[in-house]
Amino acid sequence: MLETDVLVVGSGPAGSASAALLAMYGVNHILVTKYGWLADTPRAHITNQRTMEVLRDLGIEAEAIAKSSPQDLMANNVFCTSLAGEELGRLYSWGNHPRRKADYDLASPTRICDVPQDLMEPILLGAAGRRGSTIRMNTELVDLVQDATGVTATLKDRSANETYQIRAKYLIGADGGKSRVAELVELPFEGQLGVAGSMNIVFHADLTRYVAHRPSVLYWVLQPGANIGGIGAGLVRMVRPWNEWLVVWGYDISGGEKQLADAEAIAIVRNLVGDPELAVTIRSTSTWTVNNLYAARYTAGRVFCMGDAVHRHPPTNGLGSNTSIQDAYNLCWKLALVLRGQASPALLASYDAERQPVGKQIVTRANKSIEDFPPIFEAVGLLASTNATEANAFIAARKAPTAEGKARRKQLHAAIAQKNYEFNCHGVELNQRYDSSAIVPDGTPAPAWERDQELYYQASTRPGARLPHVWLERERERVSTIDLVGHGRFTLLTGIGGEAWRAAAAALQIPIETFTIGPAGCDAQDIYGDWYIASEIEEDGCIVVRPDMHVAWRAPTMVADAKAALASVFVRMLG
Repeated sequence: MLETDVLVVGSGPAGSASAALLAMYGVNHILVTKYGWLADTPRAHITNQRTMEVLRDLGIEAEAIAKSSPQDLMANNVFCTSLAGEELGRLYSWGNHPRRKADYDLASPTRICDVPQDLMEPILLGAAGRRGSTIRMNTELVDLVQDATGVTATLKDRSANETYQIRAKYLIGADGGKSRVAELVELPFEGQLGVAGSMNIVFHADLTRYVAHRPSVLYWVLQPGANIGGIGAGLVRMVRPWNEWLVVWGYDISGGEKQLADAEAIAIVRNLVGDPELAVTIRSTSTWTVNNLYAARYTAGRVFCMGDAVHRHPPTNGLGSNTSIQDAYNLCWKLALVLRGQASPALLASYDAERQPVGKQIVTRANKSIEDFPPIFEAVGLLASTNATEANAFIAARKAPTAEGKARRKQLHAAIAQKNYEFNCHGVELNQRYDSSAIVPDGTPAPAWERDQELYYQASTRPGARLPHVWLERERERVSTIDLVGHGRFTLLTGIGGEAWRAAAAALQIPIETFTIGPAGCDAQDIYGDWYIASEIEEDGCIVVRPDMHVAWRAPTMVADAKAALASVFVRMLG
């Protein structure tokens, strides 16, 4: 029987990120996947700033950027009758509106970008392999049994058609929306599977003449009498500019799984593009269901589930792979500390407490975005008639110089603006504020949201929040506060007068990096004075940051016994 500290089941974004992080933290582990290789279609693609921060911590941000479509090519969400047809409206997206761009620039040292899943997974698993992960492809989990000291997993080598066992202290179930791990440990779920049916058509075609003047990753096609699709409308999605694409189109799920021949796929593509002579090469077709389901808890004994195994939802808002990678970022440092004996196993309970509410939120948000499409249909005129000729006439009538035309144009502008909750949901991406045993409150009340908390990120150093980003200077180089933290260890940030905090950190029996931020002569210079404001503490106070960049605790100013105060914080967090 093979033995390891952690067995990771699944090689998607959650599993590959887990392996990369565990390898970086020096944790002995094995990753198994029942597939012969990684994602073979682009599926997930929006890569938000929080995920880019995880990649930055892993040292693979530059690799992801090199394989991405940058933020400026994601600028427009286009609503049209076809790519060659009439444009009905357009929305600045993913922080590209001049008024929103500052919000994104101020929030993180990273930029949102588009990295298709079939490019992202090799980046993550490559980082894991380079650092020593043991990776077993064509290996399927058959069963698992837990006891007081570990998990015994029964696995099948699909190439050799043989079964064997791996004994692990902990197991991560990152095996996707049909998770065998979640099934075996009987995780409870809330919601519904199979809400609607959708098909993906991945194809090659040069669409430069239709899209280059309005660059985007998403072009929404609204056509009279057509199947609007499981995600709210027909979608032409850019995979690589401007010749690799993915169409999402709906089908009636009540008739069973849709089988799609290439000829039918080409016809769907040409119809959505609006070019009956378009040269199209079909790369792949597949079907999937729109789900509205989340796990009520993520853990069962020594088994921890993450990613699509516990949050199953449509791709609207682009939250899926991002949340999956961030699940891994939350859990893996905790496993590392427990396995080193630097924390009590009780620390692991905080994973469920912190990440399950996030999963519930993003499932709800993704499905709510589908509900935001009907007002657009109504304003355009798609709901006026099932007859295409009559509907087209009503669509044209929205442009008339009449009171009705004016009202419908106003309605359309408002309906498209509502889609900001899907395409500019900065707060959903960055506003997670954890509340668990791994967060030590400082006695301050939660600050009120100054703006819509789904649309806008609001920085805070209150315990539980992600550390705010500001630019500093260190050794004549510009660095972010985000760059000072992470790397699998705790960090203490203080200022002039905080020497006692540094001494207290040095006395701990757990590694903690310390930085003094302030004027010249400090470890990092607050060159713009932004940290002075963003820290929300006095210079002689301190902020303790966890390995996942979330604030664990803060002291607004120096205390009488810094050593005792800091030791008490770590005892509470780590046991």
